[in-house]
Order: sequence, then C-alpha cells, then structure tokens
Amino acid sequence: MVNSRMKIIDSDVHPWVPGDIDGLKPYMSKHWQMKFEGKRATLPDHPLRPPLAGATSIRRDATTPAGGIGGSDPHFLREDHLDKLDIEYAVLSSIQAGKLVSLPNAGEAVVLARAFNDYFIDKWLDVDSRYRLAMCVAAHDPHEAAKEIRRIGGREEIVAVYLPLVNILMGNTHYFPIYEAAEELGLPIFLHPTGTEGAFQTSVAFAGGVPSTYIERHSCFPQIAMGNIASLLFEGVFVRFPKLMILAAEFGFGWVPHMLWRFDQNWRQFRREVPWLEKEPSSYVLDHVRFTSQPLEEPEKDEYLTQILEMVHAERTILFSTDYPHWDTDYPQTTFQRLPATMKQRIFHDNAAELFNLKSHCALGATHGA
Repeated sequence: MVNSRMKIIDSDVHPWVPGDIDGLKPYMSKHWQMKFEGKRATLPDHPLRPPLAGATSIRRDATTPAGGIGGSDPHFLREDHLDKLDIEYAVLSSIQAGKLVSLPNAGEAVVLARAFNDYFIDKWLDVDSRYRLAMCVAAHDPHEAAKEIRRIGGREEIVAVYLPLVNILMGNTHYFPIYEAAEELGLPIFLHPTGTEGAFQTSVAFAGGVPSTYIERHSCFPQIAMGNIASLLFEGVFVRFPKLMILAAEFGFGWVPHMLWRFDQNWRQFRREVPWLEKEPSSYVLDHVRFTSQPLEEPEKDEYLTQILEMVHAERTILFSTDYPHWDTDYPQTTFQRLPATMKQRIFHDNAAELFNLKSHCALGATHGA
C-alpha cells in the first residue's frame, strides 16, 4: 500500500464484463436475449491494437487469481488497485461498453448500454463503497439516452454520464436531450476513446483519413477531443446549458494551451459569427471542461510540464487518473512528484471531488465493502 498523506481519487478505472454480450444477457429481456442469439458474442473492436499488451490492451499482471482478464473481478481490483494505492474513490468507466458505437442498430445499442449499467450496479457497486460509476448511454438515440440518465442517474453511486461518441460533433442538437438530462441531475459528461475510432462508419473519424498503425492512431486521439470541444464551444452549448460539465478522459492535455490560444485569437477576429459567446472562448472551456492526467505527457525538461500545467490552469482543470488495468497505467507515486503540495492536492483529489460531487469517506464515516 502506498503510504500517502494525500487523498487520491482515480478518475478513470476500467471494469470488464466477462463474456462480453453473453455476460450481459441476464440483464436483458427475453426478447432481446433471443435477438442476440446467433450473433457474435463480443462487441466489434478496432483491428489496430497495442502490440505490447495483447488483443485487449489490458496488462497481463492485472490478471485475476482465477485467470480472468484484468478489471473483471471487483474484489481483486479492490485489493490490487484501491488498497495498494490507498485510493479514496475510483470512477468506473467501461471502455468495453464504449464499443457499442460500432453498432448501426440503435435499438441494440440502447439495450446494451442499459445492460452494462445494470451489470455494474449489480456486480460492482455493493462490493466496495469506493466504487463510483460513469453510467453509459447510447448516443444513437438521444431521447432513450436521456431516459436512461433519469432512470438511474439519481443514485449516489452514479457520478457521470459516459457518452461514447458517434460520428456527430458534440455541438449538434442531436445531443441536446442528453445534455438536458445530465444537467438536470448534476452529472458531468464523460468522454473517452472507445477503441473504435476510424474503424466503423458510426464511430468517430480521424482528421484527414484512417491511421494505418496503432502508434499513429493512439497519437492522434487529441484530434477527437479538440474537434468536439470546439463544436461544443462555438455552437453555444455552454451558453444553452450553463451548468453542463465535460470530462475529456485519456486524451492528454499538452495540446490544450494551443487550442485555447487559437480559440481566443479567432474569436477576436470572427466574433460576429458566434454572437452568443460574450466572453473569450478560453474562459468557457476553463469553466466547463476538465481533463485527466493519464496518459501523462513527459516533456524534455521537468519545467516544461510545470509551465503547461500553469497554462491549462491545472488547479481547476486536471484530474488524476491511472487508466487501470490498461497497458499505459500511470501511478500516483510516479506522477506529478515535483509539484507544490497545494497543486497536487487539487489534481489528485479536490478537482475530482468537486466535479463528481464526492464527499470524504472520513466525513461520511463510510466503511469499505466486505
């Protein structure tokens, strides 16, 4: 266990459903179980996978004692991750569920999103009081997604809405029912790469074309976040939904200063095109968008990272995350070690506590699950 005096909230941990679609069938109606019979048992995946971590991009050393894939056992994840690192809360986001954007059938996507949510509520949230869930919705049908948010989004253990993106920019009115429901319940929208980008007609496209290697694809993920933040901003989503918050997880943050500067420069020249933006665009982004630390970009000199953190106002915008159990996990004992204590406290704990409305376990007198 890490002997840390600093409280830690891990904002991006990935659980796994054994059996994939077959493992979700108990959480579907009989009619939908029948519909999935005879179909492939797993959600489609991108053909370009990490060369060092096998087909699932999950670390081999996270394999459960029973031989299960890393992230598939809530009891082992508690022991292997939460207890070892003394984590106060872990926000669960199922990238496995994110692959439902590869499906062209909206009904199937909606049913799968609901089944994923019910599975994690049933199998995970009672195991340990430190688990919190970013519930999944299917953007294929935004009205059904809004119903799903209102169905379970009021639970204390639900702290965000994981929105796997279809190939429609987020400023489009298509998403408005989702934003309305999320804002109503005080839940941030959780964005994350799904592993389907550039591989399916329904999933998000990369700028300029389709990458041909994993390293190229992984390096270009910031394109997706940048394009969608620009869309949210200039389409006036943050004006229409003034309480809406966005978390861009696992897209990095080294590119954010350039984005903010370019937004402000163009707004000064073309502000008549977006008259609803009454102040500099960067201020809307800093007020409404947050970023996770993983994968932590490592500049040539330590002071460069410090400067970037200052540029992005990290004391407000950056949340610590590990990405457990994926191949590129970042650990708290090796992350942001040279930052001032007050800045580290904001990044490792306070920013997440505020975004997800998490109360201290000590204040609650809570105990961990058995």
